[in-house]
Amino acid sequence: MIITGASDTEVTEEKIYQAIADVLDPELDESLVKLGFIDRVEVDGLDVSITFKLPTYWCSPNFAYLMASDLREKVRAVPGVHTVRVNLLDHCAEDEVTRGVNGGLSFSEAFPEETPEDEDLEMLRRTFLRKGFLMRQDTLIRQMLKMGLDEATIATLHMTDITIDESANVVLVMAPGQVMRLEGAGRSAAGYVHRRASLGLPVGPDDPLIINDEGLPVEPTGLREFLRRSRSIRMNIMFNTSMCKGLFRTRYENAGASEAYPEGESI
Repeated sequence: MIITGASDTEVTEEKIYQAIADVLDPELDESLVKLGFIDRVEVDGLDVSITFKLPTYWCSPNFAYLMASDLREKVRAVPGVHTVRVNLLDHCAEDEVTRGVNGGLSFSEAFPEETPEDEDLEMLRRTFLRKGFLMRQDTLIRQMLKMGLDEATIATLHMTDITIDESANVVLVMAPGQVMRLEGAGRSAAGYVHRRASLGLPVGPDDPLIINDEGLPVEPTGLREFLRRSRSIRMNIMFNTSMCKGLFRTRYENAGASEAYPEGESI
């Protein structure tokens, strides 16, 4: 008798987690799975239910809606999945988000009283992908400067001049006459390339390594000014991430998510 593994169309919890691994909290530019915001994944045959939670009761509804929509679309694309239900837990708009996303409504249909500038979730997604791109590029440039590469050399590098090893968290930079090893840079650099591709910016081997968010090369004489602008974005994301992680740990430290109390309710 030959024993085989799970079929390609068998729906498993592992496959679901793999499918949603790159769903981001847009403001923090980190995976919901990595952040611990996924409360549970339940698989019942071909039907999947995902419950997620956020750091506070008042997290922005449009951010929550974007995350819930992305979770649903990623799971729907898994072979074999028949139905998907996404549940938002312990949130001021949990009913509207849960009902709207699972009903296939747009954000403006689920929240008709929201201001027009909040309605376009694709624009919101692109805005935060752009910030994530700039933050990760800022980090890569500063790591290269710290290792001794000058601005003129950095500006001449192409995509083919770096090798990213995510598992070892290392980047090799092939600069003229030398190979530099950037320890602890692999995962961030991989994220940079991924965000760059998500924005539709060029990622071919002969494309410049350092570009602005319009896809244009950054001149050596403008690199320091470019870094001054991107630093504020990097610091803002880092601050928000640190704050939200702290709030999340505090909120759920002594209780499972299903037992937590929203703000304003007595314990």
